[in-house]
Amino acid sequence: MEDKRMIRIGIIGTGYTIGIAGNHIKAYQCCSDAQITAVYDLLEGRAEDYIEKYGLKEAKACKCLDELLESCDAVSICTPNATHVELAVSALKAGCHVLCEKPFAPKPEDCAEAIKYAKLTHKVAMIGLCYRDIPGFAYMKQLLDEGVIGDVYFVREEQGGDRIANPNVKLEWRMQKDLSGPGALADFGSHMMDICDYLLRDTCGKIQEIHCMEHTGIKKRELIHRPGVFGTVTNDDVACWNCRTENGTLYSFTASRVGATFVLEIVGAGGKMIFNGSKPFELTLQLKDKDGGYTKAPEVVSVPESCYGTDERAPRIPFEINFYYEIRQFLDAIREGKESLLTFERGLYLQELIQAAQESAETGMTVKLF
Repeated sequence: MEDKRMIRIGIIGTGYTIGIAGNHIKAYQCCSDAQITAVYDLLEGRAEDYIEKYGLKEAKACKCLDELLESCDAVSICTPNATHVELAVSALKAGCHVLCEKPFAPKPEDCAEAIKYAKLTHKVAMIGLCYRDIPGFAYMKQLLDEGVIGDVYFVREEQGGDRIANPNVKLEWRMQKDLSGPGALADFGSHMMDICDYLLRDTCGKIQEIHCMEHTGIKKRELIHRPGVFGTVTNDDVACWNCRTENGTLYSFTASRVGATFVLEIVGAGGKMIFNGSKPFELTLQLKDKDGGYTKAPEVVSVPESCYGTDERAPRIPFEINFYYEIRQFLDAIREGKESLLTFERGLYLQELIQAAQESAETGMTVKLF
């Protein structure tokens, strides 16, 4: 039977830089069946600042994790990657459902304990992979399943950002391998490989081989709160990797945190389609003519209403809409007493792919999987 009670939410971690917790909070605020009741951050004053910033009148700033866990039914974990598993286990043991930001952990072997407690407690244990809920990808999935471009030959995907292209941006946890694991490879690569697997596993199979190269462009940065003192960046600014799937389809990925365009191009026997992150509510589609050539001009097509979902509360704002549907999936799984599609096992699978790419970059060898 579906639970009609208000779900009490705790936010763990508020962030120093991009503040991913803010995206979670705005999405919860769009949901009538959830209320944020507690916020916790290790650094004093941050929780209070977030409560004021987002108008969380019913929330309290907690002094410790246990205080937060006693005040909620479910948590969003928005902390550095190296802390995810420990926090997830603590929340599950306390009887809370868990939505944990990606990447799951710096290494695949770190994930085991959280997966164990997810199974023991029968709580919803979900990895946050919100990019797959972008309406443009839902439309791509529909067209691929309908066979519009035929058998897929290859995929090219690029993701990233330019926030830290400025060398004056200080050394943060994402740039430190012990806290983050890989850099751009993990931060963006987890989304990238999740999207391709979601769109194409049914037709192309799993990734079987990976060959990766990495580069760190800005090797020294000033430490946070320590003016004039510099530390070393210990993970990648840029990662490029090629993959082969079970049926031979080739994927080519570039992840960069020092400047990149968000684009996904899929080329098949009958044509090609392109998603551009700057225009997430449309696709560019170019189909071959009867003779098999590209004489037709590319066509820009709008994402149909059916790909936006039926929820009127979903904001029609780029990237806010996909965070909303991520949170909605989490809450629905809790209410319906069912497993999320994005289980901790999904997080582990992506970490195994990232680890294989990292191994390839370190050894210069192609890594074969599964």
